[in-house]
Amino acid sequence: MEYRIEAHNRLRQTGFTEREIYQLERLRQWFATNVDGLDDLATYRRLQFVRWLVTTGRLTEQRAEDEVHWKW
Repeated sequence: MEYRIEAHNRLRQTGFTEREIYQLERLRQWFATNVDGLDDLATYRRLQFVRWLVTTGRLTEQRAEDEVHWKW
């Protein structure tokens, strides 16, 4: 418990807000209890990235098809 207080103080000193510290603590707790969820988290992050690519126009069906043919 004392370690967490010290860690939180260091985070505050480096500019983290109370909300960010709280979110990091929740993330730490989630990882501590969901080790099996790491694969799911990685998949979720990849899907978020692909969604961002599509939303910003960096990835379209046409472009994906062109890149597949280009790699071969």
